[in-house]
Formats: sequence, C-alpha cells, structure tokens
Amino acid sequence: MNSVLNHDSTKTFKPIIYQFLIALEKCFKMRKNELVWIEKYGDVTSSNGEQIEVKDYKKDLTDLDHNIWKTLKNWLDDKFDISHYHSFVLLTTQTISLSSKFINWNTKNKDEKLQILESIKEGFDKKKGKSETTQTLLNYVLDKSKIEKLLEILDKFFIQSKAEKDEALYKRLIETRTNGILEDKKEDYIDSLLGFITKPKITSNEWEITYNEFRQKTRSLIETSTSTTKIFPKIGEVEIDDDIEKEHQEYLFVKKIEEIEYHEVKSEAIHDFIYTRRTIKEELESREISKEEYDSYENEILRSLQVKRRKALRSIDSTNYLENTKNLYDDVTGEIAPNFYNFNDTPKAYRNGVLHEMANDEENPTKLVWKLEAKDE
Repeated sequence: MNSVLNHDSTKTFKPIIYQFLIALEKCFKMRKNELVWIEKYGDVTSSNGEQIEVKDYKKDLTDLDHNIWKTLKNWLDDKFDISHYHSFVLLTTQTISLSSKFINWNTKNKDEKLQILESIKEGFDKKKGKSETTQTLLNYVLDKSKIEKLLEILDKFFIQSKAEKDEALYKRLIETRTNGILEDKKEDYIDSLLGFITKPKITSNEWEITYNEFRQKTRSLIETSTSTTKIFPKIGEVEIDDDIEKEHQEYLFVKKIEEIEYHEVKSEAIHDFIYTRRTIKEELESREISKEEYDSYENEILRSLQVKRRKALRSIDSTNYLENTKNLYDDVTGEIAPNFYNFNDTPKAYRNGVLHEMANDEENPTKLVWKLEAKDE
C-alpha cells in the first residue's frame, strides 16, 4: 500500500512511542527501590527526583515555542508539588534556533533565566496582531503571584535539545542494553520490554514501573534470549523414609491418592512433591521467574490431565472406576513432561510435583482430583 489515508495518524503516534522509548531508557537506569512513572506526574518521572517532558518536533525551538512555555505552565500548576524534584528537564529533538534567547540556557542561573523569559515577554507585548493563546501562556508563566515558585523551577530547569530521534534511540538501546543477548534476539528483547512497560497491568496501576518488576522482567527475557539450551537445575537427592511419609499423611494430595486406593505410589508422590518445592525454593526462586510462568505451566499440565480425564470417563462404570482412575494416574504421571520455562529437559518429577501441589490446594480442593466418579446405573 503506497497511498496514505486522509486519517493517517502516524505522525500523531510517533511522539507517543518516543515517550515510551525515553521511559524505557530511564527504567534501565533505575537503581534499587526506585520507580518510574509514565503520565502520572508528567511525561516521564523518576522517583529519584527527575521530571522529564518529552517532545519530538522537527521545527527549531524558538523564543515563543509553546513546548517551553506549556511545560513551565504545567509545573507552575498549584497542584504540582515541585519539592520532590531535583531537576526538571525538557527533552526535545528540536534544535535551539541560533537567534533564540534560549541559547546557552543551561549555563544560566535562575535569575538570568527569569530575565530571559521576561525579555521575551516584553518583546512579545509590543507586537501587534499577537496570538491570544501565546499571550495567555506568557501571562500565566510570568504572573507575579507565581514568581517565587517559578524561580525554584528555573533553578532546576534544563533543556536537553537535539535529543536523539526515535529511530536513533531505539538503535542505541539495542546496541547498549542487550549485552549477552543472541544477535537475532536483540530487537525482540527491546520490543518485549516496550510491551512490558505499556501492558494493561502496568498502565492500570498508576502507570508505575518498579525496579523489582523491571529487573525481574529483564532477567526472565535474558534467560530466554541468551542461549537456545538451558539445563534444568539439579538439587540434592530427596530421601523419603517412614518419618517423612508419616509427616505427609494429612496432606490433601496424599488423601486424594488414598481415596483411589493407590497406596503403592504414595512414597513416589511425596518424593516428587518435596522435590518440586525444594527445586523452586533452592534454585528457581533465585532466577526470579515470574508468577505468570508458573501459572502457565500449571495450566498446561492441568489441561493435559483434563483431556485424559474426559477420555477415561467415557469408559467407566461402577465396577471398574478405581482401576481406570489408577490407569489415569499412571498415564498422567508417566508421560514425558512438557518443558518448564526455557529449560529443555524438565524432569517428570518436577511436573508431577506441580500436579501434587495443585491437588494439595486447600482453598480450591476440586482444582485437581484423581478419582473418576462411576456412572449411575
């Protein structure tokens, strides 16, 4: 398709994508316990005290550019508490016009900056045929009742002009933030993180990205993007003696096995249950695998069980339901385990331990039940 539709909104959305790229860069720079917000207090805000307004424009930045004056107006709003911030940044792709009074802005102190703004307004006030919108903006920013707050803002206000455009920033993030990622997965890695910071779960929670959430996501993606082979972690051998078996007799998953009178598999089931819990506690928790990964694996193996259960239910009656239930148990626990997360060799013991963990769910006791109910005669 070469023609452009009359309602093509590409130019409208590109600045929004640019804002997300800036936010992603700030997420990479987060330190422990820090947060990044998008849109909550402004375009991009860091809990370390940095407030950034992001502008993606082609035209030069001039004295009366609304990007500057609107930004100051937003910060001067009575509801905006400036005490939380050590810097206010206008990050723009614009070049400051050589004739603009904003040249060398960042080298000025707050009083000099105020003088620059006042001289711009003074020149504008003398003009004829002025824009009412611009006049209102200038009057608001330089209102005498707001001068004290304005000076505090100007003391911390910096203009980052000629910022990288979206394509250049995207390329730099791929080049500098993907160390160790396989070459053919670097773009996917950055794309996945862009998707993460804009997903509904994040945007619905005050559009807040925490250090821990972001690091957990990056680690998860790195795990899947640094190698094509991952060996399932090994733990010490789990020994099941009479004391351990007795200790687990009251566990719900054991009672469900007793319910089908399959006593000879109890020791193996307790072994797998303990093995899975220890594997998660001693090995997998340190990898900060997300809850979504665990939930996804549970759902996968539970669906497989449900398919086999439906098949078994079609051929049972009051005389063979226990035998068929034991067959179902053996079919499910004996088949090859699907791979968990990005491991290529997930053992049956781990999968079976997850099954027993679901059977052990006291809050949802019907989540996994082995017993097949006999058909009514």
